[in-house]
Amino acid sequence: MTTDSKRDVVIAVATYRRPDLLSELLRSLEHVATGRFRVIVIDNDAEGSGRKAAESSELALDYSVEAHPGIAAARNAALDRLLPSDNFLVFVDDDERVTSDWLEKLLTTQQTEKADVVAGPVISVFPPETPKWVTQGKFIQRARFATGSIALSPATNNTLVRIAFLRDIGFPRFDESFSMTGGSDTEFFRRLRNSGARMVWCNEAIVYEDVPLARTTFAWIFRRGVREGNVSGRLRLASVGRSRLFLEGVSRILLGTIRQCASFITLRGLRARDIAYITRGLGWIGASRDRLVVEYARPTAKKSS
Repeated sequence: MTTDSKRDVVIAVATYRRPDLLSELLRSLEHVATGRFRVIVIDNDAEGSGRKAAESSELALDYSVEAHPGIAAARNAALDRLLPSDNFLVFVDDDERVTSDWLEKLLTTQQTEKADVVAGPVISVFPPETPKWVTQGKFIQRARFATGSIALSPATNNTLVRIAFLRDIGFPRFDESFSMTGGSDTEFFRRLRNSGARMVWCNEAIVYEDVPLARTTFAWIFRRGVREGNVSGRLRLASVGRSRLFLEGVSRILLGTIRQCASFITLRGLRARDIAYITRGLGWIGASRDRLVVEYARPTAKKSS
């Protein structure tokens, strides 16, 4: 690994009751070929279910428990543990595996593009039993873009952030009102963009994510789409009125229905882009009426007496 202090990196991982997957991620990080880094693992399980996996790792690793439930709280806890010497913060999810040159690709693109944020692709790995309509319709699979192009919607699943930029804008926090619905990273990076962040894509900085078979059902995919639409609708309310958002939601449902019917007629089957119009429209209608889609609700930690 390079010892150039200007490339000091901290990799932040929020985890919740997925110790086996966390172990796989940490093992993949042990094989990262270059880049001076340390790892912060924030366990959002008050019982510390990820502790054994973290302590078994050979990495320079800082493990702590954030008992307050919610992904935003865990991400904020990672921000709290940054050091003055840290130059770059990289977010990855606890159910992913990184490639050996992943970090180097992120750093190289940041330097070449003089970027404040660099996002990379997450490649979905499907189980053999996955229904054909899922892969043929391009469901779950995330879009990829040319390196250096503008990153439209970074997330905390594979993104590097220049810490000096965070300091310059007052070190923003993740909004915990999105913890139970998801979307706190979308809202966070939108604020960074509005603050002038240069956000670019690095198509070579690859991480992989195994897709559980339970997520390859139409019901799960549809619910996830509505939830994501609900989050984007909440964000749109900052610039449009509720009535307009409601009407836009209705129009998207109608358009998606027409497009999907046309796909059936032309024997193209279910298509993610068509269903996305419908789910986003439903999510926008819910957001226009303050109806939140809560996907990550769980009991709060018990207070000690």
